[in-house]
Amino acid sequence: SKRMRCDDTVDVETLHTCLNLETFPSPTKLAQFLDENEVFGTKYDIVCLLYSVILTKGASAINEERQDMEESLINPEFGHGSQSLVNLLITGQANQNVFDGVRDLCGMNLTGICQQSDIGFLSYLECLRYLEVGENLKSPKYPIWLLGSETHITLLWSQDARLANQRSPRDLAIMAFNEIDKDQAGFIPSTSLQNLLSKLELFSEDEYIKIMLEKVDPDKLGIVLLPLFLDEFFPCSGQLAPDTFTLHHYNGLRKSNSSGKFAKGNAVILEGVHGKADGNQMLQTLQTKWPSIAIDWEDATPSLN
Repeated sequence: SKRMRCDDTVDVETLHTCLNLETFPSPTKLAQFLDENEVFGTKYDIVCLLYSVILTKGASAINEERQDMEESLINPEFGHGSQSLVNLLITGQANQNVFDGVRDLCGMNLTGICQQSDIGFLSYLECLRYLEVGENLKSPKYPIWLLGSETHITLLWSQDARLANQRSPRDLAIMAFNEIDKDQAGFIPSTSLQNLLSKLELFSEDEYIKIMLEKVDPDKLGIVLLPLFLDEFFPCSGQLAPDTFTLHHYNGLRKSNSSGKFAKGNAVILEGVHGKADGNQMLQTLQTKWPSIAIDWEDATPSLN
């Protein structure tokens, strides 16, 4: 959607009379149009962006992906964007869940995030055990994350590209293992080993499976533990992430941070211990991604709210 010359004095009802529809055959044409026309600059920019996303995706397609039709994309009382809206904006899918893949809940399939996102998402609500953010959002293709609190979204990013390395075969193996281990118990039935190896495009003939079961299920308990599976098939952890790096944080609500909207911090991954996070919502949220992180902000610790 393109806004015509409506300034900030225009009310919402009048705004809708100022809108007209522009369509583009490709992202390149859209980028060219944005370069050549002044289409941003008022308080209604976010509303116009939302309209554009819905029109591009299609309202019917969005409704099909949302599993709770009673949940509005925007909370009508407080104006907060729903998780479905956040997922739509950063992944292109309007699912309301943030775990990886599809999970079965009493015979009902719940759809989460099914592939690695370009932009990540971390949530303080995971610290409160209200939800579980999967690796597809925690480990995005680029070192950029939205941080969710109970009421607000802020932005975290780093210029260290090592924080967003492509997934190693070991990472993919863990994800494939967890797809079978839907309860996240840390083990799968030994009868599922052949299926798992097939998913990973590894050798999986019957005689080979019998030999490998003696190694990954030595006590013949009928289960395969994740650590034993990884040690046997993927003993090398691959390229390690950096143990020191710089993080930047942006909170659009200036009143939330006495030192301004932007904050910069120097992070370190502690060896064998967890950083102390009592009462520190920011650190607790970061530890859902980096469990042993400690961070020294140049000014005050930025707020998630």
